[in-house]
Amino acid sequence: MKIIFSASPANRAAAYALRQAVFVEERGISADVEFDVKDTDQREYAVLYLQPDLPVATLRLEPQTDHVMRFGRVCIRKAYRGHGWGRQLLTAAEEWATQRGFTHGEIHGELTAQRFYERCGYRVITGPYDEDGAPVVIMHKQLLLFNS
Repeated sequence: MKIIFSASPANRAAAYALRQAVFVEERGISADVEFDVKDTDQREYAVLYLQPDLPVATLRLEPQTDHVMRFGRVCIRKAYRGHGWGRQLLTAAEEWATQRGFTHGEIHGELTAQRFYERCGYRVITGPYDEDGAPVVIMHKQLLLFNS
């Protein structure tokens, strides 16, 4: 298992393929909504690979302020859910963010994923409201400093 944080074309392609499978094909979200103006060539993504060519989970890294990192478009390939890969990816992304000076994490989580994020230490600060056709809550967490 390896997690790559990168804006490289290959890593972006892996993230996009996962999002296409999970959000567009599985959940029925329009590709025009799923892939938005935040998906630039410079945007960094975290992708968890179980093998060199098997990406199973991803998230988009979206700095909000100097101290708040939003973890967006979090998804896990259906066959790999329930095995802790999402938690490992999110924990690694939190560590990555703290190493870059971020002190708080933010997630706009769908209501169906709220319990997962709460188990990861996030707390609802507002919502629910509609975002891209799904009910979501905004959740925050104070990020802990990790030893390098």
